[in-house]
This record gives sequence, C-alpha cells and structure tokens, in this order.
Amino acid sequence: MPDTIWIERGKQLAGVTDSVARAVIGLSGKNDRNGADHICVEEMRKELNRLPFKMQVVIGEGEKDEAPMLYSGEVLGSGGDALDLIVDPLECTGNFAKGLPDSMTVILAAEKDSVLHVPGTYMEQILLPLPADPGPEVFEMERKEVLNRVSKVLGIPVSDLTVIVQNRPRHENIIEDIRSAGASVALIESGSISAACDIFARSRGRYNLLWGSFGAPEGLVLGFLSRANGYRFYGRIDPHNEKTQKEAEDLGVLGRVLRGDQWIAGGGVLVMTGLHDSTWLRGVRRSYENGGVQHTTSTVIWSLNQKLELECSNGRFH
Repeated sequence: MPDTIWIERGKQLAGVTDSVARAVIGLSGKNDRNGADHICVEEMRKELNRLPFKMQVVIGEGEKDEAPMLYSGEVLGSGGDALDLIVDPLECTGNFAKGLPDSMTVILAAEKDSVLHVPGTYMEQILLPLPADPGPEVFEMERKEVLNRVSKVLGIPVSDLTVIVQNRPRHENIIEDIRSAGASVALIESGSISAACDIFARSRGRYNLLWGSFGAPEGLVLGFLSRANGYRFYGRIDPHNEKTQKEAEDLGVLGRVLRGDQWIAGGGVLVMTGLHDSTWLRGVRRSYENGGVQHTTSTVIWSLNQKLELECSNGRFH
C-alpha cells in the first residue's frame, strides 16, 4: 500500500489522539491513574468508532496491571478497510498522574494480519543501531560484547555510550553489566516509546541504545519505529505469570527472539499526541481567553518512509 495512503489514515487517527489528549488533560498531575486511564480509553473507543475502517485491537494496554483498557480482539470503526490496531490510550500513566514529562496517547494501525499477536505482559527488548545488529542471539551474548559492537559501528568509545534502562529491580543485572563494561546508564521511570524517540530524534545525542524488559505493546510499537528509523529491534516475550506464559505458548511466540519487521511485517502508521512535554514532542498547551479555554496539541505521524508533524487547536489541524 502506498505510503501516502498510510499518512492520510494517520491524519484521521490524529483526530482521535487529539480528542483523547484534550479530554484527559484536566487530570494532569492529580494522582488519579485509573481515572485518567478510563477517560483515555473511553474517548479513544468513542472516536475510533466514528472512523470508516474495520479495526481490530491486536493488543490493548492495561492487561498486565488490570487497568482500564481497549480489549484484545475488540473490533472498532464504522466499517471499511480492515486494519490491525495496537493502542496505548495513555502511555506513561504514572508520569501523567505525577505531572512528570513524556506522557502521550498512541495508536499504531497496520495491515490486517501483519502483526504477531502477543499477550498483555512484558517483552525483553533491545534497540540499537542497525549496523551493530548482533543477530537473534543478542539476549544470550555477553552485554559487553554487544556494547563493543555498537562502539565500533558508531566510532565512539564504550565509555561514551549511554544505554536507556527502566529503573526496576528486574534490571539490576543489566545495569551492573553495562556499567561494568564502562558504559553509562540513563534510568527512566517509564516511557520506553518516548525514550526511543529521543534516540531517533537526536542521532548524535546522548543516548545510543534502549535495553530491558518493557511492556509488550510498547515493544510492538518500537518494532515498527525501528523499521522507520533505520535501527534494529529485537524482542522476546517475558511473561509475568503462568496465564500469560500459556497465552504466549498458544500464540506461538514464547521463547522466540524476533526482529521488528517480524513482529510487524507489513506497512502501517503510528500516531502519537503529546500530553506532557518531552524532549522531542510538546504536550497539551492551554490558553484562556474570554472566559473559555483553548487546547493546542502536537502530534507526530510516522509511516515507514515519512514523518509528519501537526498542531491542532480545539480540534482543528493547521
């Protein structure tokens, strides 16, 4: 399918993410995670149902932590071309509730049946420069060896590499190995998608890799983004309980190490609207005039070959 068609679909989906952003921003920093999640889910569901597509949710956010969600298998839209959806109505929920940077609302639409289904659990992930691709054995290699490969292709010493890792007890060994190899670690509390986009936005910036066990929906998004930005992504399902382990086994993905173009093999478009500011995407801005409020949002639309940035004021793009 031509890239231009995906961009046009992205513009339609941007109307959905803009509406979600405007609906939830009033809960920014008010420590109401579930309330914010609920607003985003219901607003996204309502707005997706207005679009002229037949969209099936491949995986929704929220399953692993029992938060409000759009359900896997849920069909949305008023009918038309069939699409697979990966949705994260409120990415970085904790940051949003605390008033911290990097939260956004995310939709990835892909060709029907081009996305491998995954359970709502974690995925072991690595994102690194494409020329440093170590192959699917990456998770079995010494981490120092992986860092040496990246150092060589980037032409910078290992001591100047910085790896983004989520600040969680499960990552203690990764953090220790990276630092023991001489590289630096940048700890994040949440927001793996935003962190990856920071890498893409600044190719000569501070960050070089992303490594760890993050949410499986975010992993699918990163798999797509890696293709659009010339990076290599590998992911392996990391179940958090027996139920999701059985689901992964039934889906045929348990234990498999797959590239981004294997998790999502076809074309598609990713739409992200900022809620709180990040280094690469502005959050919702509010201005007050004549007793009313105007919301301005910023949205990035990413197909495999094109990136488009839009601004929207009170539902009107310009």
